Amino acid sequence: MEFKYLGQAGFQIVCDQHIFLVDPYLSNYVVTSGIGDAEHFSRAFPAPIDPAALRGIEAIFVTHDHADHTDPDTLLPILKNNPHCVVIGPQPSLDHLKSVGVGEGQLRLAHAFKKESIGILHFTALPSAHYGLEKNEATGEYAFLGFVLEVDGKVIYHAGDTILYEGMVENLKKISDHYDVCCLPANGRDAEREAMGMIGNLNPEESLALAWSLGAGLLIPMHNDMFKINSLDPQRLDGFAREKYPTQKVKWMSPGEVLDL
Repeated sequence: MEFKYLGQAGFQIVCDQHIFLVDPYLSNYVVTSGIGDAEHFSRAFPAPIDPAALRGIEAIFVTHDHADHTDPDTLLPILKNNPHCVVIGPQPSLDHLKSVGVGEGQLRLAHAFKKESIGILHFTALPSAHYGLEKNEATGEYAFLGFVLEVDGKVIYHAGDTILYEGMVENLKKISDHYDVCCLPANGRDAEREAMGMIGNLNPEESLALAWSLGAGLLIPMHNDMFKINSLDPQRLDGFAREKYPTQKVKWMSPGEVLDL
């Protein structure tokens, strides 16, 4: 299995010529959509992949409807050139994509706690807290998700955007008794960023504690490289790991880097 990092919270998974994406952000949509200003929210680095050049994509998992996770400027070209590809995610993301022209046949609702499959990949969605466990009371569906992905004997947890919440570890342990890779946000949160409208994530110490509690074979910190204003020095996580979790394997990936699992 090849695990390619796309920057921010984006990954490409290739297994036996089957290709899946998670939260690809390959444009400058946060700025061009008017959500964020160019000074603070322009890309810190070029996209490592041209979305219009991607072929053979079976599914794209999106964790929630924020511009750097459900990005029409990335997803529309991929879906156009991969007509059998489906986007799997929460209802707000699907509604957003439908509003910009994506057809129903390329949209699939992810149901929390239900083990599902697409091709060779098995997946289970579970709630993420950003900050609350936002839920549609009429349908019971959650607006913010993480995904446990199982393929070729490997188990990967991609948390999307989240903080810790009561029952989170128990939920994850019910889904799988082991995790080969945990992709967890590590950009943290603070009052200054919150005052600017930025909803934060796990602090580095919390990311390490979560990975450790799950017995993760590898922690890949994410969501800490695209926007300087919304990031922390990686040394904070690395230093805490050396002090408190010296046996926990951690891998900071560079955009475009491929990890062979």
